[in-house]
Amino acid sequence: MLFMKPRTLFILLLISSISITDVETAAPQTTNGATVQTDIFTFVRIKYNSGRQGYGFRMRFNTNSWEVDYPTAEENFLRGLRTITQLPVDDQAIAMPFTDPEIFAYPFAYMLEVGYLQFSQAEVDTLREWCLRGGFLMIDDFHGTAEWENFIREFGKVFPDRAPVELPSHHPIFHCYHDFAAYPRVPGLGPLSVGRLHERDGYNPECWGIFDDNNRLMVLINHNVDLGDSWEHAADSRYPPFYSKLGYMLGINYIVYALTH
Repeated sequence: MLFMKPRTLFILLLISSISITDVETAAPQTTNGATVQTDIFTFVRIKYNSGRQGYGFRMRFNTNSWEVDYPTAEENFLRGLRTITQLPVDDQAIAMPFTDPEIFAYPFAYMLEVGYLQFSQAEVDTLREWCLRGGFLMIDDFHGTAEWENFIREFGKVFPDRAPVELPSHHPIFHCYHDFAAYPRVPGLGPLSVGRLHERDGYNPECWGIFDDNNRLMVLINHNVDLGDSWEHAADSRYPPFYSKLGYMLGINYIVYALTH
């Protein structure tokens, strides 16, 4: 049996103390009364091609860019998600490429380090279809101008007619469970360890979205933040609990929004 470390439990108790939803209810609801679907939630990490873009990353870190923090980050987060919201959650995260036909069984997926992304045509075609058929893709942990430009270039292949739009602070995704006055800064452990709150030239945290023809949010883009680190390092004394708390709260909002829209 897995047990939470005391520091992780403390962070979850902090979050739950300001939770809007009553966690004792049998059918979880958002603050506007919408009932969350009762099917079990599975967190899917996307494996992707990086090609020459990721060669330097692999040489430096001895891993592929899609694998960063996997599976510790999401499995820590899933325990928090279940504890705070009482949603039915699969304890184990899974990873698959967009070229796996099974991807259409899952409405939520997560990608990170997309500054190293290099899509194949098969990935482009399937990702477009998956999004337009109702998928919700969360993107995390990429930083600065160069990585943003690579993301725009690669996702421009998927949606050449749909440019990202920066989400305003009043967007429902920031208020559907926890209430955020502004998009928060959630830095990674790496920059924090050298006394910084940013990576590269990614000074300002930004949240963008790509929408379908019905104004449904399909792709949620977290730029210049590292939610994965806030989940992975919740029990690490080097990582401030303040940022872990923000990362868990924001991630919970994202899941609740994805399941109710």
